[in-house]
Amino acid sequence: MSLQRVGPILLAIGVGVGTGYYVFQPLLKEYEQDTQGTWVLPEDRERVQAIETKKQGAPAANQPSTPSSSSPST
Repeated sequence: MSLQRVGPILLAIGVGVGTGYYVFQPLLKEYEQDTQGTWVLPEDRERVQAIETKKQGAPAANQPSTPSSSSPST
């Protein structure tokens, strides 16, 4: 591919990344300050803990089955 074909694509990618950073960086900084760096809002902590407890309460359902030892070996 020549620079004539790749140049506009790279320029568009650069402008898109730069614009996204410029637009979303202040919002992400504010959200980080609101959550004290944990990225979990205080009102969501109870819900997250309930989900984690539920996952820990049923570990057998999430674990893959292992092959039985009674299968013949060659």
